[in-house]
Amino acid sequence: MPTAIKISGRSGRNQLINDTYEPMQITHHDRPCWVARAVAPRYLFHSGKSRWVISKQIDDGARCWAYVQDSGSSQDPSSCPGPWTVCDQDNQWREDAAVKCVSVPADHDKFVQLRMTLDAEMRQYGLIDPKNLKELWKRLDYNGNNVVSLAEIDKMVVELVAGGTWPAWLNNKPALMRAYKKTILKDGDGDDWVERHEFHALLLNIFWFNKLWQVYEAVDTGHDRRMDIGEFMSGLSKMGLQLSQAEAQQEFASIDGNHGGQVLFVEFCAYVRKRVNPDDHPNFDADIVSGEHATRAVRNHRGHEATLANPRECRKLWTVLDFNGNQIVSLAEIDKLCVEQYPLLNHKPALMRAYKKAISKSGGGNGDDWVQKKEFKKLMAYIFYFNKVFWLFEQGMDSTDRRLNFQDFKKCLLVIGVKLSDADMRRDFSACDKNGGGWVLFDEFCAFVASKNCPQAMTDMLD
Repeated sequence: MPTAIKISGRSGRNQLINDTYEPMQITHHDRPCWVARAVAPRYLFHSGKSRWVISKQIDDGARCWAYVQDSGSSQDPSSCPGPWTVCDQDNQWREDAAVKCVSVPADHDKFVQLRMTLDAEMRQYGLIDPKNLKELWKRLDYNGNNVVSLAEIDKMVVELVAGGTWPAWLNNKPALMRAYKKTILKDGDGDDWVERHEFHALLLNIFWFNKLWQVYEAVDTGHDRRMDIGEFMSGLSKMGLQLSQAEAQQEFASIDGNHGGQVLFVEFCAYVRKRVNPDDHPNFDADIVSGEHATRAVRNHRGHEATLANPRECRKLWTVLDFNGNQIVSLAEIDKLCVEQYPLLNHKPALMRAYKKAISKSGGGNGDDWVQKKEFKKLMAYIFYFNKVFWLFEQGMDSTDRRLNFQDFKKCLLVIGVKLSDADMRRDFSACDKNGGGWVLFDEFCAFVASKNCPQAMTDMLD
């Protein structure tokens, strides 16, 4: 019976090799292959010559993170005496006696087995072959700047599903958001863009979180994007659990991180991560706890370039925007800046709201159709603010028509932790729906958010 391989003991650079590797259904050079339980492109296989290697993709092993010399005709690396050799911080290869490699029983947990289906399905859609990945990246990164935003990723998924290239189950907004967050904050370098070397991880995450969304949606029989204790207990078998009522209540309480009586999708994902990899601590993982802290990640990665805290950087950015030096800029010029320099902020409804607010007298402008240099700092603050509001608005949308019904509206409030009775939510919805049409548009939603919670962070940026 195939066994799993556990690698442990590595610290410092390339400690990512520490994981349990489950047996795959394929061979390479007539030897078995393993893939990391953690949903990331990390494979353990034989190079075909004299080494077992751990690498980002199954190939000749020339570009790997670690390797051990094969003892002869071994069928797995746990029988090799070692030591393992790992690339250190200075790019030098050194033996590391601390790295241990042992054989352990394969895991038959439902979600571990679900993880094991990913590579085969991605291979089915041509997403393992390096040539295919290169072509798909060119399609996604159409402007060739080597970074892509969430909006661009969403556009790619929508188009591939609509064209029949990908199946419809891969197009779910909550799953896409989690895939994007994990790619940039856990697998990537912490900024707000997916870079070319993170693309394979992104695709793996898109498949994984959409599979989790299918399970979550099957248990969430109320289809309100939250799981209560009744739904949880009724759906135990769908999650591969056999528990008594008391055990189920205890398990539910451990998943419900904020003790709100409901399990949101992000909490469900953290729970699954812990089941798949017991050594992980998902409640401390950046993609799980990130919430609205994206600005901090940008600042950590790019200093003050992506914030309004540095007047010098603001002046430099104004010069880029006002390229002809006439001291005024149009909506088209603002849009061009976001498309080319800040793709994460490139959401047209948010840009329109930011532009209108910046030129209005109530927003600090003089009421004309241009943003002047003295209004620029406020414009940038409005762009950040309305993009955040638009992100929230998108969490509620079940369709692509950019409007919310009452159930969508409730989802938005739940995302930000608002706890109101159904009657109070209906009252707020009616107040927000100015024309009584039964739908809340983005402009109406912006007015509602501003009336309920004046953004102190934005005020601080302008002081």
